[in-house]
Amino acid sequence: MPEYAGQGDPARTLALLWGRTAPGKRGPSQTSSVAEIVETAIRIADRDGLPGLSMRAVGRELGRTAMSLYTYVPSRAELVDLMYDEVHRPLAVEQKKIRVWRKAAIEWCRGLRAIYLAHPWVLQVSSARPVLGPNEQAVLEALLRILAAGKAPIEARPAATSALFSIVRGAAQQSAEAIRAAEATGQSDQQWWAARAAALQEVAPDFAARFPESVAIAAHQAKAGGDEPWVRAAELAFEGAVTLILDGLATNPAADTVKS
Repeated sequence: MPEYAGQGDPARTLALLWGRTAPGKRGPSQTSSVAEIVETAIRIADRDGLPGLSMRAVGRELGRTAMSLYTYVPSRAELVDLMYDEVHRPLAVEQKKIRVWRKAAIEWCRGLRAIYLAHPWVLQVSSARPVLGPNEQAVLEALLRILAAGKAPIEARPAATSALFSIVRGAAQQSAEAIRAAEATGQSDQQWWAARAAALQEVAPDFAARFPESVAIAAHQAKAGGDEPWVRAAELAFEGAVTLILDGLATNPAADTVKS
């Protein structure tokens, strides 16, 4: 089951995300303590996933009680929002001058995918509702700037943005699951496919004749994949899908290069 963002108190959550004091709250800034809690929580989630994340686990890691953390972060719900926004910071701060919009778009997609693969638990947070934090918003703004620089029609930008986000997230999910599959099952991709290929040949000896395109694609992916064919296949699919979207946007060849 996915976790949904924005389950905490709206005023308190947004105040924490944007570094402000929530309405009705008094006292000195607690930014440094919040940052320490968020950093520790991210480390726990990277190691144990979201199921292993709790205020008690964070407190244990910091040598504090869970109750002492509530002064800074009201609950786990607000904490997940803060974590989600924080891991997007590297891409949010990477604001470059856009000269070649296609290159910038590909770099943006690769950067977001890298975040997802470095922090796979982010993929367990549903994208149905945004966190509305500054880093998440900056990542979106960066892509919109790239599309504007590429002279994509304004009416096409929402669809392109949604498509690129979906491609990056889906490809990262596939790669992360392919990596975890070997760890969770103790069986490599090669072992899994070898066992099933032999069994499939027994029950469906005419498989290749019936599904020639599927077999051709599988053979191509296996050849390109090396030791981890399905991880590599996910990478190739990701690059190809991004290229297809950008090809569709590049209706004006003159838009490929943006004058500084």
